Amino acid sequence: MKFGDKTVIRITEMDKKGRGCGLAGERRACAYFSAPGEEIEATLISRKQGVLIMQTEAVKTPSPHRRRPPCPHAGRCGGCKWQQFDYGFQLTMKKGMLLRTLAEVGLDGKIGDVIPCLSEYHFRNRMDYCVGPKGEIGLKEPGRWNAYVDLETCLLLSPEAVSALEIFRQYMRRNAVAPWDSRRYTGYARYLVIREGKNTGERMITIVTAPGPLPAQDELVKELSGVATTIYHGVNPLVTDLSIAPELELLAGHPYLQEKAGGRIFRIPPNSFFQTNTLMAEKLLETVQRLLTSRPSRLLLDLYCGVGFFGISLASLADKVIGVEIDEPAAAMARTNAEINGVANAEFLAAKAESLVWEKGGPDTVIVDPPRAGLHPSVIDALMRIGPDRIVYVSCNYESFVRDWQKLAAAYDAADMEALDLFPHTPHLELVVLLEKKKNRP
Repeated sequence: MKFGDKTVIRITEMDKKGRGCGLAGERRACAYFSAPGEEIEATLISRKQGVLIMQTEAVKTPSPHRRRPPCPHAGRCGGCKWQQFDYGFQLTMKKGMLLRTLAEVGLDGKIGDVIPCLSEYHFRNRMDYCVGPKGEIGLKEPGRWNAYVDLETCLLLSPEAVSALEIFRQYMRRNAVAPWDSRRYTGYARYLVIREGKNTGERMITIVTAPGPLPAQDELVKELSGVATTIYHGVNPLVTDLSIAPELELLAGHPYLQEKAGGRIFRIPPNSFFQTNTLMAEKLLETVQRLLTSRPSRLLLDLYCGVGFFGISLASLADKVIGVEIDEPAAAMARTNAEINGVANAEFLAAKAESLVWEKGGPDTVIVDPPRAGLHPSVIDALMRIGPDRIVYVSCNYESFVRDWQKLAAAYDAADMEALDLFPHTPHLELVVLLEKKKNRP
C-alpha cells in the first residue's frame, strides 16, 4: 500500500495503544477510533515497526457497543480515543488488555473487575491544552504530533475550562499573539495548562509561552480572573514540546492550587504532580490503605511521593514516614502539607528515588508510585537488597509494572491486586499490587 491509499479492514483485536487492529492484505494494520467486531474504511498514514498505521474514515459495520458520543470532537481528538463506545464495553476492553499483559508473567488469575470511574465526564483535574501553528487551542490527534484539534468544547475538565480556552483564543486574535510552530520552532504562545481543585472550587491557569513579555498582560489577567483563582505566566525556552515551564511568574492569586482528597488538604505547585482524577484518587487511596491495614509499619517509605498524597494520608499506619521526590517544589510543599494536616511523623526529601538517600533507613513498608517508565533499575536493586516486608506498587502503566515485576518476583509474591479506571475513554488504567516478601527470604 502507498500512503493515502484506502482499504477496508475487519477489526479483530485491540492493541496496547488502544487501536483496533486487523489485516490489510497480509499486513497488520491498526487504527484509532475502532473496536473488535467492526469493519472500517481506513487510509494509510504511516508505517511503524512493520505495522500499517491507518486513519479511520468510515465505519461500515459498527460494533453493537458503539454509541453517539456527546463530544463533537470525539473520533478525531486524542483526549478521548474510546468515547464512541459505551462505558461498560470500555471496562471490558481494559480488563482484557490487562489480562493479556499479566498472563505473560503468570499474574492473570489475580485480578478482578476494573473498578469503574465515579464519573464518565468532567473527571480530570488537569489538562494541558496545546496551541497549534494556526492558532488552534486544544489537543492533538492521537499518534500525530503535528495535527491539532481546535476545541470548542471538552468534557474532560469543566465548562469553566472551556470558557478559559475561548478567552485565550480571543485574546490571541485581538493582540496578534503568534502561536508556537513546533516544526519551525517559531512563535510565542505554546500551552494553556488548567488545573482544578474539584473539592475546593479553585482553578489555576498557567499560560506557557516562549521567552518574552506577555502582551496585554493586564487585559488577559482581568479576563481570566473570572474563571481562575490563580494565574501564572510560564516560560519554556526549549524547543522541546513540553507544557512544563521552568520559569514561572505569578500574575494573580495564591502560588499554589489547593485540593481536598481523602479528608486531607493538599497544596499543589504549578509544575508538580498530583493524581489527575480527584474522585478516583480517593478510591486509589482507599485501595492502598486496605492493603496496608493488616499490620502497622515501623517505617513507611513513600517513593516518588509528589506533594505527599500517600505518605500524609497513611501516616497513622506507621511510626514514621519518609517521602522522596525529585521535584524540589513538590517535596517542599509536601512538608507544608504535612504541617497543615497535623502530621508530625513524616519527613520529605527532595532527591531522586535512585539516589538511595533512603537506603540505610531500613523501611519495612514501601509505597512506589513511579512515572509511566516505571522504577529506576537502581531502585529495584536497592529494594531487593533491603528487603522490606511489603511493597505497594501503584502503576499508571502496567506494562512497566510487568517489566519490573520480573525482577521483583525473585523475592516477592503478588499477594493482592486491584485495577482502577482513572481515565475513561482511554486505554489507560491504574494498577495497584501488594508485594509480600517470600517466606524463605531473609
